Amino acid sequence: MSHPRFIERSLPGMSLHKKLSVIIPSYKRSLDLKRCLAALALQSRPADEVVVIAREEDTETSMLVSSADFNLKNLRLLYVRQPGLIAAMNHGLDNVEANLLVFTDDDTEAQADWLERIDKTFDDRRIGAVGGRDWLQLPLEPSLYRPTEVTRVGVLSWYGKPYGNHHCPVRGHRREVMFLKGVNMAIRQKALGSGRIDSRLRGNGSQVGTELDLCMQIRRSGFLILFDDRILVKHYSSPRPKEDDRGDVMGCVTQDICFNTHYLIAKHFGLLRSLPYLANSLLFGGRSRPGVLAAVKWRIKGDRSAFQRLLGTVRMASSGFLAGRKVRTLAFEREAQAQSEPEAPKYA
Repeated sequence: MSHPRFIERSLPGMSLHKKLSVIIPSYKRSLDLKRCLAALALQSRPADEVVVIAREEDTETSMLVSSADFNLKNLRLLYVRQPGLIAAMNHGLDNVEANLLVFTDDDTEAQADWLERIDKTFDDRRIGAVGGRDWLQLPLEPSLYRPTEVTRVGVLSWYGKPYGNHHCPVRGHRREVMFLKGVNMAIRQKALGSGRIDSRLRGNGSQVGTELDLCMQIRRSGFLILFDDRILVKHYSSPRPKEDDRGDVMGCVTQDICFNTHYLIAKHFGLLRSLPYLANSLLFGGRSRPGVLAAVKWRIKGDRSAFQRLLGTVRMASSGFLAGRKVRTLAFEREAQAQSEPEAPKYA
C-alpha cells in the first residue's frame, strides 16, 4: 500500500482563534496524573482548558485535582459512572465545547511544545485530526525505547491488518495516516460533529478500537488525518488493572479485542477488506487469537489450550464481522432513505 508523505500547506481564510481543551481519562493513578498535569502546566502554548474524567468512586483522583496545586487555567474534574474508556471519552466529548479536542492518557508527560505544535498543525483546515509519537519509557526494552525509523504508520493493509508504529520515529517526520493512537491525539470538533465512539465496542477497561472508530468517522467527513513524530509525549505505560490484562491469552480481554477489531473493519470498510481480514484471522491468526494453522502449530509445541483459543477466535471474529456488517448495511439504508425523501416545501 502506498503511503504518501504529507505536504504541509496553509490555506487562507483560517480563523486564528482556536480554543484548545485537553481531555484526560484517569482511574486511580494519581502519581501518574500528577506528572501529566505538571507537564501540561509548562506548555509553551497553554491549554484553554484541562478536563480530567474520573469515576465517582475514584477518591484519590478527585483529591489530586481538587488540591489545585497546578498552574493550570480552567482545570476541571468530570465524573462518569459507567466503567471503561469509551464512556469516559464520550463524556468528555459531550461536555467540552472547544474547537480543538486533545486526548492523552494519565501516564504521559508531554513535551513543552506539544500543544503549540498541535495548534499550528490545525492552521491547515483540511486537517481533521492530528497525532504524534508516544515515546515508550522502557529502557530495558531497546526495540521499544529506541525504535528504528519507519515509513509505515497508522494504516490498514488491503486485508485489514493494522500497522500502528505510533511509538516510532517516522522518515520525514510527517505522514497522512488512517488512524491515530489515543494517548496522543487531537481532533477538530467540526470534523467529528455529533459523532461519538461506538458503544457496541466490548470491554471494561481501555477498550481496543476507540481511536479507529473516531478516525474513520473523521475520514468519512472528508478531512485528513496527520501523524507528526515531533508532536511528542513520553509514555510511561503504567500497569493495567488485572481485569484489563492483554497478556492473558485466555482472558476475556483477548476475546473483546478480537470482536472489536472485526466489528470495526466490517463496519467501516466493504467486503473487499473485511472478508480477507476475517479469512486471515481464521486461517492464520497469532498465539493469543489463533487461526487454524496457528492453533496446530502451538498444539504441536505443547500448548494444550490452543484449540480452545481457536474456538474463541472463530466465535468472536465471526460475531464481530456479522455485527459490523449489520451496522454498515443499516447505515447505508438510512442514507438512501434520506436521499430519496422529497424536501419539504418552503413557504414565504
